[in-house]
Amino acid sequence: MKADVAVRDHRPIYIQIAETLRARILSGYYKDKIDGELKLVQEFKVSRRTIQQALEILVQEGLLGRQQGTGTFVNHSAVAKRYRAITSITDGIQAQGLKVSYRVLASGAEPAPPEAAAFFGLPEGAPVYRHVRLVLGDERPLAIANTLLNAHLLEGIELSHLDRGLYDTIRRRHGRTVVHAEDSYRPVIAPAATAELLGLAPGAAIFVAERRAYDQEGSPIELSVIEMLPVPLDISISQIGADRIDKPQPPADPWAYSVGFGDFKG
Repeated sequence: MKADVAVRDHRPIYIQIAETLRARILSGYYKDKIDGELKLVQEFKVSRRTIQQALEILVQEGLLGRQQGTGTFVNHSAVAKRYRAITSITDGIQAQGLKVSYRVLASGAEPAPPEAAAFFGLPEGAPVYRHVRLVLGDERPLAIANTLLNAHLLEGIELSHLDRGLYDTIRRRHGRTVVHAEDSYRPVIAPAATAELLGLAPGAAIFVAERRAYDQEGSPIELSVIEMLPVPLDISISQIGADRIDKPQPPADPWAYSVGFGDFKG
């Protein structure tokens, strides 16, 4: 396999290699054991010491673990723990002990509207994939998820019969893992069609969540609008640092709001 380290990247080569291996780990490219040091030396055409430095970064991050005499393995529990915060609405509902089911309302390719084209970095009118579904918990309508996906990154995507979580499907089928998401929430009056699908009275209030999400390579992959029942939201505040070890640290006292998809069990 051709090494995919950027040619004009001026960072130390071991940092670049660590970033490439990190992307492979998050995408599920390595199922369990990663390539041996000698194979990586041949692939990246660097010294063994450089490969060892790259692997040490990932060991320190908890993504890899070494087993004496057998090799270096993906630490699946650490990967799941580290990126659990990046959840789909399906993940949020399942975490509350509800049985999730879906009704697909629309699914297929369409020309990118201006906002999506700008976010995905595509020419206006380039194909994107729209997937709209009613999400139910214990057979009760909870949300309508209207998602646009970057079809340029998800070649041959087809979700018309999707019956599981979107993020899990994208990872399994296309090797793309959502590792960063920017969410915004606002209360609105439900349009008539939305109120009917959610089993609400005309003019009822709902929450709208808008999400812009990026994959393990930093590529924009998802633009979603989720119309939800007016459930209590779980809001927390945490101090955060840089997303990756090779990025510069942010200014002092960076704060971020973290909002869950809400308590759907009430």
